[in-house]
Amino acid sequence: MRSISILGVRLDDLTSDELHARLLELLNGSVPSLVVTPNPEFLLAARTNGAYCDVLNSSVLSVPDGVALIFAAAAIDGTHTLHRHTGIDVLPELAVMCRDRGVILVLLGATNRILAQTKVRFTTLAEEISIITVNPGFIHAEDPKLAQHLIEDLCLVGPCVVAVALGQGSGRSQGKQEFVAAQIVASVPNARIVIGVGGAFDVLSGVVRRAPMIFQRFGFEWLWRLYVEPWRFRRIFRATILFPIIVAYGTVRSGTFGRALVSVAAELRSHFFSRS
Repeated sequence: MRSISILGVRLDDLTSDELHARLLELLNGSVPSLVVTPNPEFLLAARTNGAYCDVLNSSVLSVPDGVALIFAAAAIDGTHTLHRHTGIDVLPELAVMCRDRGVILVLLGATNRILAQTKVRFTTLAEEISIITVNPGFIHAEDPKLAQHLIEDLCLVGPCVVAVALGQGSGRSQGKQEFVAAQIVASVPNARIVIGVGGAFDVLSGVVRRAPMIFQRFGFEWLWRLYVEPWRFRRIFRATILFPIIVAYGTVRSGTFGRALVSVAAELRSHFFSRS
């Protein structure tokens, strides 16, 4: 497994087959493993929040989720085609693994309605899967942690995968999803994989329509999200405009801007014109 660092955050580069094999290895292990799915917003938040950066880098597996990371990798170290995997795609794969191995899937986060609809989706996808849903209630901005009684309840569950869907948060609570996931890893010994999945429940439940396949294929889910949820403009601006500017500025400071332009141009050509 190859890893690179972008803005101080480690990203692991795995093909789909390698990711599947690694998840199986963690699921068959005997200790809890933190899996994070960083996107450009994560990296921007980690630049100014050392504790958040430390949590991301403490993960056993850091799976890039965000098309801008592909081009950032090309700009920073000339990496060609960093493999990207969305939480929306990884979570159903984990659900099937849980079903096949008799491991409980815990869905933590969102509203009761979204949790119920996501549970229905997974029981349709993987019949006979065991699923527990947990609405964690209010997560305090200054100290993002699960209530102790919820930790105790999770400790009573058998071997499990915990999918945490709390979103990134904002202001003082930025990164709350990963802070809570790290708390579960440290406090729930029967967990096998604890993974942050952002807004995956919203899409998997059918509450939010996923981008059409053509948008997914070229990494334009953000454009679709802006269309259906225009109030996310500030967040999308940070991921699609501010993040590339910061990466480009870093290459200017390091004297590698020219090489970065060539690498990004090659990646753009491959991304948009070399697909069957």
